[in-house]
Amino acid sequence: SSLFQLKNLKYITIQNNLGKNWSLPANVQVGDDTQLERLLLVRNSFAGIIPPWISKLKQLQTLDLSMNNFQGAIPEAIGDLSSVKYLNLLGNNLTGALPSSLGMLPVIEVLILGNNALQGELPASIGNLRTLQLLDVGSNELTSTIPSSFANLESLKYLVLESNKFNGTVDALEPMKNLTILLTRSNSFSGALPDGLFSGTSDNVVVDIGDNKFTGELPTSFANMSNLVSLFGAKNSFADN
Repeated sequence: SSLFQLKNLKYITIQNNLGKNWSLPANVQVGDDTQLERLLLVRNSFAGIIPPWISKLKQLQTLDLSMNNFQGAIPEAIGDLSSVKYLNLLGNNLTGALPSSLGMLPVIEVLILGNNALQGELPASIGNLRTLQLLDVGSNELTSTIPSSFANLESLKYLVLESNKFNGTVDALEPMKNLTILLTRSNSFSGALPDGLFSGTSDNVVVDIGDNKFTGELPTSFANMSNLVSLFGAKNSFADN
């Protein structure tokens, strides 16, 4: 635990250490003068919970705990990471609901929570993240609809919702003028695709909406999109057009 109390330490990287059961200390006295900016603990065998004291690392810009065996819920205190831009919890054994405090990360750009066992709804508070460019919650057990507040995600480029239990329409995505990659495969989304989807970007667009319950016709605008490089829509109920 003393490692995290070195106030001038800026970077910690521990990765690719498999075969040993690691855990983070349950309690660490983190001072207000800590300078740690980057904490990467990737592809190890860390188990146990993500300790709430991590939220006291106020200068932390990158937190990557991916490909470990962390368990339990994402701590509500995660929303106190006021400087974090990159947060990656991919490929753990995290359970429980997504904390609404995720919507309190004022400068977050990348939020990756995929390949866990997270349940419940997408918090409407995520719609507050005006700087968010990538959101990945794929391969969990999340349910319900896309919150209408997601229409406020003006910087979002990449949205991964695949392999969950979502339902309802994707209408909230239409105002996203920077959206270029949309992966919603293997859910229960329904209704028609909005006509204005992807109308605001000139970047290459990749869409995988297969294995849902979409109906109606594909937007006519898709036929005129020279930047649409991949569209997969099998296993839906689209009308012929």
